[in-house]
Amino acid sequence: MKQSAEPNEPHEDERSPHAPDPVPLAGRAAEPTTEVEPLPEPVAEPVAEPVAQVEPVAEPVTEVVPAAQPVTEPVAQVEPVAEPEPVARTAPLPEVEPLVDDEAGVILEDGWDGANLVESTYGALTEGFEERDARLRASSSEAVGWAPYIAAVRAFREGRVAGDWESLARLLVAPASLTSGDDVQIVETRDEDAAVRAAVRAAVRAAVQESLDADQRALLLAPDQERAEELLRSMRDDVFALLIETRPAAPPAEPDGPTPRGEFGSNGTVEFRPLNLDGEGALDMTLPDLPNPAEPAQPAEPPREPEEWVRDAVVRPVGEAWRQSWETEARLLKRGLMWLEQWPRDAAALHAVQDENARRRAELEAELAALTKEIEDAGAAEAAAQQGAVDAEAAAERLITVQDEAEAELAGPKAEAERRQAVADAAAADASDHTRDADAAQARCAELHARDTTAQAELQAARDLEASLTDELERAKEALPGVAAEAERLTAADADASGEGHAAYYRLVSAESALSAMKRKMTLGQRMHVASPPSGLSGMRAEVKARAREADEAARRAQEAKDAAEKAGRRHQELAAFVSDGGTRLAHAREAQERLGTELIWLASERESAAAAYQEQARLAAESVDRATQMSMEARVAQQAARAIEERVEAARVAREEALATAGRAKAAAEAAATHAIETRSALERRTAEAEGELASRERDLRTAVEAEARSRENVREICGADPVGDPELISTHQTRAMARIERLTAYLDGGAAADGAAEGLLRTADLVVGTPLGAGLTAAEEEFDTLIVADAGRLTDAELLVGAVRARRWILVGGAGPEEEDGPFARARAASITWG
Repeated sequence: MKQSAEPNEPHEDERSPHAPDPVPLAGRAAEPTTEVEPLPEPVAEPVAEPVAQVEPVAEPVTEVVPAAQPVTEPVAQVEPVAEPEPVARTAPLPEVEPLVDDEAGVILEDGWDGANLVESTYGALTEGFEERDARLRASSSEAVGWAPYIAAVRAFREGRVAGDWESLARLLVAPASLTSGDDVQIVETRDEDAAVRAAVRAAVRAAVQESLDADQRALLLAPDQERAEELLRSMRDDVFALLIETRPAAPPAEPDGPTPRGEFGSNGTVEFRPLNLDGEGALDMTLPDLPNPAEPAQPAEPPREPEEWVRDAVVRPVGEAWRQSWETEARLLKRGLMWLEQWPRDAAALHAVQDENARRRAELEAELAALTKEIEDAGAAEAAAQQGAVDAEAAAERLITVQDEAEAELAGPKAEAERRQAVADAAAADASDHTRDADAAQARCAELHARDTTAQAELQAARDLEASLTDELERAKEALPGVAAEAERLTAADADASGEGHAAYYRLVSAESALSAMKRKMTLGQRMHVASPPSGLSGMRAEVKARAREADEAARRAQEAKDAAEKAGRRHQELAAFVSDGGTRLAHAREAQERLGTELIWLASERESAAAAYQEQARLAAESVDRATQMSMEARVAQQAARAIEERVEAARVAREEALATAGRAKAAAEAAATHAIETRSALERRTAEAEGELASRERDLRTAVEAEARSRENVREICGADPVGDPELISTHQTRAMARIERLTAYLDGGAAADGAAEGLLRTADLVVGTPLGAGLTAAEEEFDTLIVADAGRLTDAELLVGAVRARRWILVGGAGPEEEDGPFARARAASITWG
C-alpha cells in the first residue's frame, strides 16, 4: 500500500463519481503494515480538587427557535405566541456532596453516587430533546430530528454502554475523579491557533494508528461533515475506512425575492430571545423588551441545526484498500470456481481410467491365458500324433505281405474286372459332366430370376420417386415466389432497423459528449462534491441513460431483423436449389425406368434360354447315368468269380493304405502341432511384453489421474470446507454463492450501485468509521467499536459525545485550547486539569 510522503498533508479523495455508495465486504482484510508514529503514552496529571468540590459548569447553552410566521402589524395587534422552550446542548452538573455514614460519621469513598448523579443530570436533557423532537414531528418535517441523541442519552442512563459505564460516567459528570488507569484518554494540543487544526489532525492520526496496530476498530467523530472529510483525507490509503455522509449536505437556502417588512425589532423580525433558567432551575418567564415596530418584518429563518434539515445518512468506502480487497476476493473466488469445475472432470477422468485399465487388464489376462492353453494343447496333440504315426507304420509293414499274396492270386480275375470297371467309369464320368452342366444351367436360371425380382423392385422405386419428385416440385414452385417476397421484405426491415440503431448510437454519443463537456467545466469543489453540482448535470445524466437504453433497444431490434432476414434468405436459397435440382433428379428417375424396362425384357429372354439348356443337360445326364449303371452291372457280374480273392486283396490294400495314410496324417499333425506350439509360444512372449508395456503405461496414466483428482479434490475441500465426495450438492451450492458474490464484487469494481443492506456489511468490516455524531447515530446504531476518537472534542456537546461513547469500549478526546470551544465534556475535563496525552 502506498503511503503519502508527508503525513500532515491530506490525501485527495479519488472516489469515482460512479463508485457505489455503501457496499458490503465479505470479511476483514489484512491490517496495514505501514508504520505511523504511535500515540504518546498517557501521563497522569494531578487532580486539582477532590470530586466533592467540583464546581458546577456554566449555564447551559440554549437554542433560539425562530417564529413560525413573520409579523407585520403593530405591537398592539400582535397575538401572543407560545414561548419556545430551551433545549440544553450541554447538561449542567449539580455540585457533588460527599456521602457520610450517619452512625459512624465516616465519609464513604469520594462522594461518588454515579447512577443517581447521571440520572439527575441527563434526565432533563432527555426530556428537552424529546419535546423538541416532538415539535419537529408535529411540523411534518422529514428531518431525522434528535432521535439519535435521545437513544444515546437513554442508553447511557440505563447503563447500556459497550465499555465501562463508570469510567464514562466519571468523564461526563465527575471528570476530576478520573485517573490514568481508566479507559479515557484526553489529548490537548497546545500549539498556536494557526496550527491547532494540523496538531489535532496529527493527534487523531496517531490515535487511529494506535487502534489499528492493536487490531481494533475505531469510530472517529468530528463536529461537522467538512472536518470529518478533512480528517479522513489525512489517513493512509491502506486503511479500510468508511465516511458517513449526511444528506442533504447543506441546509435549505433562504427564499428568493423581497418579503413584507414590519416595524419590529432591530432586524425586521419578532425576536424570541433564549429562555434561561433561574437559580432554582425554573424557567425565567420575564418577557424581553418589545422591538420598535418601525421597521418591516423579514421571513422566518431556515433551519439552522443539522437535526432540522438532515434527512438520512449513508456510508461510503474511501481509500484504495477496499478496491484491492474486492479485486483480491474476486480473483480468489474465480480461481476457486476453476477448481470446482476441474474436480468433477478429474474425478470422471479417474473413474474412466480405472474402468478402462480394469477392462483392458482382464482382456490381456484372458488373451495370455488362451495362448498358454493353446501351447499346452499343441504339445499334447504333437505327442499323440507321433505315437499314432509309429503304430500306423508298424501295421502297414505287416499288411504288405498279406497284400502281395492276395495280388498274386488275383491277377487274372482282376484284369477282367478292371476292364469292365473302366468302361463303367467312363460312362459315370460322362454322367458327371452332364450333371455339372445341368447344375450350372439351373444356377443361371436362379440368378436370372433373382435379378428379375430386383429389377422389378428398382422399377417400382423409380416410379415412386418420380411421383414424389413431381408433387414436391409442384409445391416448391408454388411457394418460391412467396418466400422470395418475404426475404426481400425482411432484408428491407433489416436495413431500416440498422439505420435506426446507428441513429440511436449517434444520439447517445452526442449526449455523452455534452455530459463530458459539462464535467470538464465543473470546478474542483463540484468534482469533490463540496460545492453543488451544475443545475443541468442530473438532467444530462438522465438523458445519457435514456439514450443508452434507446441505443440498446435499437441494437436488439436490428439484430432480430438481421436474424429474420438471414433465415428467410436461407429458406429462399433452399427452395430455389430444390427447384433447380428437382428436374435433374426427375429425369434420372425416368431414365432409370426405361433402363430397367429394357433389362426386364432381356432377362425374360435369357431365362427361357437357360431353362432350355438346363433341360437338355438334364436329359444327357440321365442317359449317361443309365449307361454307367448298365456297365457297372456288367462289371459286377465279371467280378463275381474273383470276388473272394479280390476282397482279400482289397482288404489288405485298404488296410495298408489306411495305415500309411494314418501314419502320414499323424506325422503331419505332429509337425503342425510342433510348429503351432512354437508360433504360439513366440506370440505369447510377444504379447506378454506388449501387455506389460501397455499396463505400465496405463499405470502411469492412472497415477497421473489419481494425483490430479487428489489435488483438485483437496483444493475443493479447502474451498468448500468439506469433502465433495460425501455431499453431491456441495459444489453446485458453493458455485452459486461464489458466482453471486463475483457478480456483486464486479458491480462494485465497475462502479455500480450498492445493494440494499450493504451499509451493515461495511460497518461490520471497516477498521475506521468517520463521521459526525448525527451521522453515526443514524447509520451505526447497532455497531460497537473498540475505540472512540473525538476530534475537536471541545466543539461537541454531551449528547453528541454520547452518540459514539455508548458504542465504544475506550474513549480518546482530542482538542485544543481555542475560542471556538463551548462548555462541553472536553472543557469540563480540561477545567478539572485532566489532560493525558
